[in-house]
Amino acid sequence: MGRMSIKTISLHGSPYVGIFCSVTDEIALIPSFIQGKDVKRIEDTLNVEAIPTTIANSHLIGALSRGLKKRFAVAHTTEKDEKEHLEKIGLRIHSVHGITAIGNLLCMHANGGIASPLIPSTELAKLEKFFDVKMHAKHVAQSELAGSSVLATDKGFLAHPKTEPSEMEWLESVFRVPGMTTTANYGDPFIANSILANAYGSIVGERTSGPELARIDEGLHPGLLNE
Repeated sequence: MGRMSIKTISLHGSPYVGIFCSVTDEIALIPSFIQGKDVKRIEDTLNVEAIPTTIANSHLIGALSRGLKKRFAVAHTTEKDEKEHLEKIGLRIHSVHGITAIGNLLCMHANGGIASPLIPSTELAKLEKFFDVKMHAKHVAQSELAGSSVLATDKGFLAHPKTEPSEMEWLESVFRVPGMTTTANYGDPFIANSILANAYGSIVGERTSGPELARIDEGLHPGLLNE
């Protein structure tokens, strides 16, 4: 297998690219201020279609949504016209009752998902049904922000640097892929705030150091560094 694509970028002057965008293997929801070459870089690197939008009248789309394939869970404050816009282009949208920053609380791919204990069990059951993925409510590295602390693709996953070895083993059993702890953007432990990734490539905040880039690449695309 060839090398996966990994690029560094800033959006609207910020290296925290994961706060602004929400990506799957098929779609990238992006704020409308991202234009031109940055849109093309996202589409080409991740092999996705980029969809400009807002969620809850906000550009913080990564914090306010989380997706799998063409399905996205979004903040309960998402406007009706925003949902209709996304559904009209073929996406399925689920508003999570009582939850705003769902992107910070949820991490998943096709094999399984983890969720913050802050999500009520009734809402977690709805998410399981909507995404057709088994969800597990759990703290990661003593944080309730499971969606910010872990980033997973169907190749590998990254986790908060304070994630214990026993937690890493448990995450590997959930995602059924290997993982690695790391920071991004020169020390940010909440790695999903600083990285966009799917099975095709990765986009990381421009402040990310060389050693961090190496760990991110190895964690998301294990084994390829030795090929």
